[in-house]
Amino acid sequence: MNITTGSLQFAKGLLSVFQTWKLRSEVGYCIYRVWVKSKDDLPKLAKIVYNDIAIIYDSYKKNPMEKHTERY
Repeated sequence: MNITTGSLQFAKGLLSVFQTWKLRSEVGYCIYRVWVKSKDDLPKLAKIVYNDIAIIYDSYKKNPMEKHTERY
């Protein structure tokens, strides 16, 4: 999964947040993409992102991100 931005400052800030959450991530340059790179880390990210809002907000992205959650 990646997030694309035109702002290097935003990309570095987002990378810092992902690393704080102990997600394997990196920044690509020119077009700034912040990647979460492991299929094991996507369910972790989904749990963080959708923890409180999953009840009121049903995202089409949630199910693919939680695909491997049975491990956690």
